[in-house]
Amino acid sequence: MREAGDTSIAIAGGRTGGHLFPAIAVAESLKRMKQQLRLYMIGTSDGMEATIAPKAGLEFHSVSAIPLRRSLTLRNLAIPLVLARGVLQSMRLLKKKKTSAVFATGGFVCVPVLMAARIRRIRFYLQEQNSYPGLTTRLFARKAEAVFAAYKDVGDYLHPDSNVIATGNPLRTAFKVARREEGISYFDLDSDMKTLLIFGGSQGAEAINNYVAANLGRIKDAGDIQLVWQTGTANCDKYKRLLESSGVDGNVQPFIDRMDLAYASADLVISRAGAMTLAELAATGKPAILIPYPFAAENHQEYNADLVARKGAAWMILQKDIEESDLLGKAIDLIKDDNLLSSLAEKAGRLHSAGAADAIASKMLEGIS
Repeated sequence: MREAGDTSIAIAGGRTGGHLFPAIAVAESLKRMKQQLRLYMIGTSDGMEATIAPKAGLEFHSVSAIPLRRSLTLRNLAIPLVLARGVLQSMRLLKKKKTSAVFATGGFVCVPVLMAARIRRIRFYLQEQNSYPGLTTRLFARKAEAVFAAYKDVGDYLHPDSNVIATGNPLRTAFKVARREEGISYFDLDSDMKTLLIFGGSQGAEAINNYVAANLGRIKDAGDIQLVWQTGTANCDKYKRLLESSGVDGNVQPFIDRMDLAYASADLVISRAGAMTLAELAATGKPAILIPYPFAAENHQEYNADLVARKGAAWMILQKDIEESDLLGKAIDLIKDDNLLSSLAEKAGRLHSAGAADAIASKMLEGIS
């Protein structure tokens, strides 16, 4: 049996927050459960993990990796060479760090790391955030010690020998469920009005923003509805001016740092259907209308939104249908229907898996102790 100080775990993943933040959440749990554990992060030098992982207290190392383009492009010709280099780099790193296990949360950087782990006969664990598993999960699930899945349905798409454990998506300990009055105060809102939270991810969503901007008059006419609107940095000043001239009460920001307070202020959310957004909606028990990002890899967001909608925890409208389906009309009707809001909120809360990060960390420590 290894001593605690001899146990080293590599955590691979990144490029997007959906891959990175679950990795950090599990790292926090691992460290809390076994303080002498040595953890380090493997990612790409130009990914967000290169700056965020060190800030989270994780030693960071980069390896070579490039994505598979799903269209015909000459860039794919470089994949074998870059992959081989990444595998060799990963093998040297895993050996140097005397790595006991690898925990991978998805993305193309995980491929060379997991291939190296297989060559060196190091056990590895996967975490899948989406309802339809990504390519990395599908490639390596059968040989993984476990696939920690956000939804039990993930197993339907994997080899039957895969060890799928439904844990839910891990949220960082920094994510808290705030009180409504805290959110109302933070965004300088009216506590007697209903609040519609609109955001399309960290960069905003042009299609959603343009639609909302063109229909602000309808929100004004509906009365007693105010907005918290994250637009992204592009054209944020324009949307601020439009909101002010429309007479609609609310708050427009390019980026919301305190999403916990944004959720707390909201009676209804219009958002994309990224895996971690859905985990946060479940944790806060917020009713939502989901507009899946139509260009997400392997259409993950539509799969996610469809699953949540089928469970009665949200409504889904495809981006191409937001005008024909009358997105804002539906939102206005829904936000004024307290009974329907309560039903959606209750079912959203049922999808929350409290302690997912701890459950994953505990299972991993059982396997390597």
